[in-house]
Amino acid sequence: MATVGETGGITTQGTRTFFFGGSSGLNTSALIEAAYNQRVAEADKIDVRVTNNRAKADAYTKLQTLSQAVQKSLSTLRRSYSSLGDGVSAFDARSGSLTSNNASDPTKILGVAVDRGAIRGSYEIEVIQKAKNQRVASATSSDPTVALGAAGTFDVAMAGKTAATINVTAGMSLNDLAAAINTQSSTTGVAATVLKVSSNSYQLVMSANDTAKAITVSNVTGDNVLDTIGMTSGGTFVNELQPAQQAMLTLDGVPITRDTNTIDDLIDGVEIVIAKQEPGTTITLDIGDDHSGVKDGIMAFVDAYNELRAFITANQTVQSNGDIGEDAILFSDSELKNLTGTVQQLLNSSFGNGGTSLATLRELGITQDGENNFVVDESALDTAIITKFADVRAMFETQLTNDNAEFALLGNTSKIGAANITFDITMSGGVITGVSANGDSSLFDVTGGSITGKKGSIYEGLKFAYIGTTSTTINFSIKQGLGDLLDNTLATFSDAVTGSLAAQKNSLTSQNTELLSRADRVRERADDFRNSLIDRYARFEAQIARSKSILSQIQAILGTNKND
Repeated sequence: MATVGETGGITTQGTRTFFFGGSSGLNTSALIEAAYNQRVAEADKIDVRVTNNRAKADAYTKLQTLSQAVQKSLSTLRRSYSSLGDGVSAFDARSGSLTSNNASDPTKILGVAVDRGAIRGSYEIEVIQKAKNQRVASATSSDPTVALGAAGTFDVAMAGKTAATINVTAGMSLNDLAAAINTQSSTTGVAATVLKVSSNSYQLVMSANDTAKAITVSNVTGDNVLDTIGMTSGGTFVNELQPAQQAMLTLDGVPITRDTNTIDDLIDGVEIVIAKQEPGTTITLDIGDDHSGVKDGIMAFVDAYNELRAFITANQTVQSNGDIGEDAILFSDSELKNLTGTVQQLLNSSFGNGGTSLATLRELGITQDGENNFVVDESALDTAIITKFADVRAMFETQLTNDNAEFALLGNTSKIGAANITFDITMSGGVITGVSANGDSSLFDVTGGSITGKKGSIYEGLKFAYIGTTSTTINFSIKQGLGDLLDNTLATFSDAVTGSLAAQKNSLTSQNTELLSRADRVRERADDFRNSLIDRYARFEAQIARSKSILSQIQAILGTNKND
């Protein structure tokens, strides 16, 4: 800011503070500032371009993130190609439902957990007896802290565990005895506790940690401490609160016994947990496809896609007055147009088995409104999942056929759609020396046992493995579902490394680096020019000041003034 006096002022521009107009009376500060602003205007225009580029890059990032969210939502609906068999397809999940032959709540009798891929089926189960752990008690005592007055040792253990010796001194109380037993519990499998059974009555209770395992006491020496407290008599437990017993049930009429209430080796892929016994109640366990899990997966896909559509719509909308909204950063952007058009065409396509099978999203009850958002008829979707589960699966999951167990598809990032391929594999010395597909040997690369579609070929994105040792011919077919095709299609845009959106962002970053460098150079030249003007006007003011001084001297000599 300039400070102005009668004949000039003082101001700061850039890093320079200077006087102006002191001799000339001219506002040279304004002249310098105007000249500087004219020079620096180009840099200001560059700053606007940089800001716009950053906004566009942020919009690309948002588009990338939303596209990746759609891909993630498809993860449970598309085929897994993991060689470890750890896929998470919702179509492989199973659910178990329980019903009883009477008014009993079956879930209060049995708990069931069903693994992915368990065999579908129906089973009838009757729980005759629940497995229990043995529990024995002492006689009552009025004070658990009073010394027992007995000294000796005894060995204790649960069946199947290692016995440990419990040493008891005369000064130990009922509480001390319980603590001594618990010190060895991890070895013996026997735990002890002192229960307050009434206002002035206590009992020591020993429990086996596992069901169906009896507690044994042996090698008693000195005073028989357990006899003293009334827990045993002649080596036999006097007060058995609960005997050790196995679980007993019938499965489809076949008697079954187990030592535990958790049974995971009766039906493959099914864990049964007995909650209580109820003889006479027959529980029907039905194991089938996880319909609710599939629906949840589809609805997650719908939600993720509608989020993407909301962003696309916001960037493609023209306001009622014909203007483009401030948020429409990607209006008329080619990347957005390409992504939108490609995805929309795919969503309008047919999938699955064709014919009388479900083939389109519309037939699942998933339609699109005027802005291409998904609208779901949940009743129609439920019906499709329940009555045509295989068709729904074929729509989303890629279908494969292969007549050689030593040949497998390990990866698929292609957009091939459907293909029938006859592979002729040539081996020599246990090594693959050649692969042809439908008679063409130029379409696949071979590395060890891996067979990968060549970049640029129709099979790019397909990766196979062959573990055989002899030359062979293999017939393979693939029909991609919506899950694979949409995921692979979006990846061409959204992939963090190879996607076109990442390439666009990198390009914008490079542009901004160059633009900012240009702006810096413009400002440096403008600063230099301003400094040169400051120096020039300073000399101008100095010259005027000297001229005025000389004039004053002449007037003094001549005795005149400025009016003469």
